[in-house]
Amino acid sequence: MKKRKIFITILAFIAIIYFGGVYVFSNYTYPNTKVNGVEVPLKKIHEVFETSRFQDIKIEDKDGNEYTLNPKKLGFKSNWEKEIVVDQQEFLWPIQIFKSHTYNNKLIREVNTENLNKWIYSSDLIKKQVNPVDANIVFEDGNYVLNKEIEGNKLNIEKLTKGIEDAFLSFEDSLKLDKDYYIFPEIYEDDLKEKYNSLSKLADKNITLVLQDGKEEPITDYEKFVDEKTYEVSKDKVKDFVMELKSKYDNLRAERDFTTFSGNKIKVSGGNFGVQINRDKTTDAIYNSLTNDADNKIPIVYSSEAINNGEIGNTYIEISIADQRMIYYKNGEVIADTPIVTGLPNGRYNTPRGVWKVWIKNQDRYLRGLNADGSKYESWVNYWMQIDYTGVGIHDAYWQSSFGGKRYLWAGSHGCINTPLKSMRTIYENTEMGTPVIVY
Repeated sequence: MKKRKIFITILAFIAIIYFGGVYVFSNYTYPNTKVNGVEVPLKKIHEVFETSRFQDIKIEDKDGNEYTLNPKKLGFKSNWEKEIVVDQQEFLWPIQIFKSHTYNNKLIREVNTENLNKWIYSSDLIKKQVNPVDANIVFEDGNYVLNKEIEGNKLNIEKLTKGIEDAFLSFEDSLKLDKDYYIFPEIYEDDLKEKYNSLSKLADKNITLVLQDGKEEPITDYEKFVDEKTYEVSKDKVKDFVMELKSKYDNLRAERDFTTFSGNKIKVSGGNFGVQINRDKTTDAIYNSLTNDADNKIPIVYSSEAINNGEIGNTYIEISIADQRMIYYKNGEVIADTPIVTGLPNGRYNTPRGVWKVWIKNQDRYLRGLNADGSKYESWVNYWMQIDYTGVGIHDAYWQSSFGGKRYLWAGSHGCINTPLKSMRTIYENTEMGTPVIVY
């Protein structure tokens, strides 16, 4: 009786296990089940192919942060080539669990690029990106500062997109973003150390340029003098810098805006008033100071000098040929305003137009030259102020019976500005050498 009870109990236990297995394996896959080489044990039968079809992709950035991408939600496509029924034969499970159950089916996959791009640009992957910054050298407060690069964490979106696409198409469930996925600085601190050391030595020289009127202009950037490859001072670079100075300051024979006594705004060009920097001599002076222990104050060398750095200012002599009138302004005040007789306008004796300067002053002298017919003339003047290099000047003229009007058309000079004696005396006594003379 006792043995019978034991036997019934064992049978009941076996039956429970058996039918329990039948239930389990009618719903779940066997332990040794594989789909396309991937083990899918104890998975719900109706989900086994669905699970294999889509799996989340875990993306890990270079700092170890993880982000999850769900291909199905993004509209990626992953369809089986054919329908396969999982035949478990659950009533034979005690035997089937020890066998391999392999299912092979081809998945056809397609990426939804538009949705993927939207996901990337809205994801935390790029929301907190820090752009890379190249190492650089800046000039601050008379010294060079070497700023270290910033690597940041900016992703290469094109490579990231391709990486995710490749992971999905290759059935990968993870993607680790190595350095190839990031955009790094192009210039690092070590790349600039040699250049930095060279520039720092130049900056220690503290070079200042001295202009013609004594105004000082410190050099605020030595990098423009340095060769990009050798980091040595390049004479060609210095010459380029001097050409920049010339474009900034040279005004000899330059066209100038001028407002006449009548308020008309005109342009006047030509003449000998103005400054012109000597390119070669100034280049040598700056180059020698940069490469040797020379004086740190470098006078700019000029081929042509002028007061007020060649700017007309408010002290000048204004001569209007059309109005036959000359006005002398000193510090903006009218010192003299007089009628004149200018050169005979015959193409030979025309008074030259332009911005000139008083560069010779004499008293009590003869003016000598040739008349149109070849005969010589000799004229005494009390005051002489020469303005050009051909012999044209401003002077008194006792032989003129009157001044102004249209007299210059038939009794004009050989190009000089004939002036009444009284006005000439006033102008001569109040005019300094180098004073600009505007003739128009």
